[in-house]
Amino acid sequence: MNKQTVPWAITSLRVVALPFLICSFNQQIRVATYVLFLFVMFTDFLDGYVAKKLEATSRLGSYFDVTADFLLVSGMFITFVLEEFYSPWILLLIVAVFVQFMLTSLYSKRAVYDPVGKYYGSLMYGGIGLTLLFPDQLVYSIVTIGIVVSTIASLVSRVAYFLHAQNRQ
Repeated sequence: MNKQTVPWAITSLRVVALPFLICSFNQQIRVATYVLFLFVMFTDFLDGYVAKKLEATSRLGSYFDVTADFLLVSGMFITFVLEEFYSPWILLLIVAVFVQFMLTSLYSKRAVYDPVGKYYGSLMYGGIGLTLLFPDQLVYSIVTIGIVVSTIASLVSRVAYFLHAQNRQ
């Protein structure tokens, strides 16, 4: 395995783990669910770290990482919506941020990380973690408010950052 494929392999583990995470959640195997969730969080950190250390970062790798995060976050929130923890409209917010990232990044011909959007995935992982650890209506309400606020902040930040970057050119 060459150094360029190592970060891709790590990111791929996150995608492969998703069906097992959903299955363990649906089967109410809490320990497996927590372990798998910690594993996917670790791979999210590790792939970027390894890519930088090996000097194996790439535009396509950045898109793959964001896509893997989107698949994991949307997969888990689809599961939560099916369990009626969250309203289906929450998925529209998650999709909106992903689509905005892809469109603005493709338009600028590189992955563009704005100051707030850079942490949006981490906030979504936090929402998943809270939902798994504390399955309670109060937590669902707090996570919903957090998603709405962080989505609005991310969308506004991304548009402002993108416009600012365009004006500098």
